[in-house]
Amino acid sequence: MQELRNILIPTDFSKDATNALIYAINLSEQIDGHLYITHIRDDSKSPLSNEQIDDRFEQIRHDFLFRRTLRTSNIIRIGNTTDELSTVIKEKRIDLMVIGMRGASGRNESNFGSSATYFIDNPECTLLTLPGDCRILTIKQIAVASDYKVIPEQSEIYALSYLAQSFSSKIHVFNVKKAPEDDGTADIQQSFKGIFKYNLSSFYEIDQPSVIGAVRKFIAENNIDLLSVLHKINNQKDPLKRSVSKQLAFVLKLPLLIVPIQL
Repeated sequence: MQELRNILIPTDFSKDATNALIYAINLSEQIDGHLYITHIRDDSKSPLSNEQIDDRFEQIRHDFLFRRTLRTSNIIRIGNTTDELSTVIKEKRIDLMVIGMRGASGRNESNFGSSATYFIDNPECTLLTLPGDCRILTIKQIAVASDYKVIPEQSEIYALSYLAQSFSSKIHVFNVKKAPEDDGTADIQQSFKGIFKYNLSSFYEIDQPSVIGAVRKFIAENNIDLLSVLHKINNQKDPLKRSVSKQLAFVLKLPLLIVPIQL
């Protein structure tokens, strides 16, 4: 199985970014990963000076990395945030990007000062979004939301598989809208059994009109620590339609693992 080794944590040194950094440090240490702490300096947005950036990185080292054996690299780039992060993802062969979230509704989401929304809709690697104050690293119960329409390749969900095995997690696969019996569900479930053969707990089919409501209820009833969604990459998507991944990222109170799946 492919290993999850290179983790990217972008930071603007804000409270949300620092919260995500703490989680990423703990996760990287747990799985023996290499953590790339990255700041993008955008001159159009009143950036910090070089000296201030160096001071912030030194503060991170002092506050959160002291006496840890974790492998880390500091990266500073100048330019557009999403463009530069995309470059880092490719150059460092990033397996997982961790990013902090600020709560936002559909009305004010356009004012959300982060590149998070871009990568939620356009994930270039597996993406882990974190709500505020989520610092406890507990991954014992993982829920995987699937519409049972696409059979994922094992190579596409290796990060999820690796996390499940590293933390000995139980995986619960669920489908919100109940599918007809002859739609190939059995084949897809068999595929999941092969991929998660050591961690799969059970399958659920939930017949409920509200996808978001059903997901939140399932999480609460099953004490889920991490929700994963299989995000289908579609080049012809409607730019005015909010994806389920984006909706969940802004309302959940637990980490959301977004796994890009090619159609």
